[in-house]
Amino acid sequence: MALYQKYSTSLKSCFALGVEKSLIEKAVLDKIPYSTSSTWRTIDTKNIIGIESEKNLRKNLSDIDILFHPAMQVPRKITVACGKFVMLLINVIGKQNVLKALRENKENCINFLDEFADLFSYQNFAEILNVSSKALYNWKQQVKFKCDHSALLHCVKRHPNQATTSEVSVIKEWLSNSEFQYWGIHSIWANAFQKEQTNLSKQAWYHYNKIIGFRKYQKKGKKPTNDNPLRAEHINQIWHADITVFKTLDGIKYYIYTVMDNYSRYIHSWRIEKVVSAKIRLETIQEAITNAFLEKNYQNLQLVTDGGPENDNLTLKEFMSQNSASITHSIALKDIQQSNSMMEAFYRTTKYVSLYNQKIEDYAQLLKAFQNWIIEYHTQKPHYNLGIYTPLQILQGADKNQKFKQRMTDAAIQRREINKNVNCSQKCD
Repeated sequence: MALYQKYSTSLKSCFALGVEKSLIEKAVLDKIPYSTSSTWRTIDTKNIIGIESEKNLRKNLSDIDILFHPAMQVPRKITVACGKFVMLLINVIGKQNVLKALRENKENCINFLDEFADLFSYQNFAEILNVSSKALYNWKQQVKFKCDHSALLHCVKRHPNQATTSEVSVIKEWLSNSEFQYWGIHSIWANAFQKEQTNLSKQAWYHYNKIIGFRKYQKKGKKPTNDNPLRAEHINQIWHADITVFKTLDGIKYYIYTVMDNYSRYIHSWRIEKVVSAKIRLETIQEAITNAFLEKNYQNLQLVTDGGPENDNLTLKEFMSQNSASITHSIALKDIQQSNSMMEAFYRTTKYVSLYNQKIEDYAQLLKAFQNWIIEYHTQKPHYNLGIYTPLQILQGADKNQKFKQRMTDAAIQRREINKNVNCSQKCD
């Protein structure tokens, strides 16, 4: 009785696919009768599920042999160790910090993913790092389609709400101006907004400066604030008086006396003297009254000072008693719960924005420097708490609570139209 030869199903598949010569060794082919191989070549492969995978059979088997070969045990351990190290970094550094580092180096990240695209996809990479795949695809658009019409290099058609290049150029020009190097970003923005050179919001200026880095600044801690700060409802309702000391380079200490209006932050009077004196303090208050009211009657004026000897003395008490119908004196943290911090803030700004940035040799230079600073403070530098205005403008009737929402909204609509209709040659739609 004749015995029938048995053949592997893989052999039949190779003949059916017509790839037998490339996948099967000649010694094996010689053992297969021509009539048998001819029958295999006529097999209809359309309805055979998975037969296409037979083409990669040799490669897959070879890869498996190599992967589990004893020589590969060390590389496999290295791969496992690398994987564990990546997971350790994510857990120790934190997901947000990892994402931040990748975002700051997004071009290298995207180039890496594209280089090894045959090993793992964007989705795989996102799962490994436990980040959003949407973020990775967004980075890819930014890297692959850098837009010459955008300061951030983001496609303006995909991101039409971003500031135009001309708007960002205005931010750069103002923040890079050495004339305002000691001003805060708010004051610079307010000055530009008031002169109608920008329609972007203050927050937008902070945002673009943070991303592009026109101006470097350090984030400082905040001193605890009073939940109920002392705030006037109108001009010349509450005044603050205080002194601060400044030593010139010739070694002499000078005391700067000031009287400030709470509502407008305007300095009604100031003096620079060598001594701390109740008499000088009173003279500055009387001068402020003259400057503010121009010999007109006044009433319900509250003067706030600290408890220093120049403020808490018989000279001031006598003056207050004689003018009790018009002015009252409150000592901070004693008669009222609030501090005299508004005055302290003014002196801090005065020193760090102006005086400390100059080499002031003597009294004459200090007097000139302070005079120039008062002019800048009153007429040029918008105050953070006064919206877009300076103290003088508020004193003259400007509304520090004025809103510009409609102006910014109109500019945003115009900005979207500009970005959407930009003449761009990039094919990123």
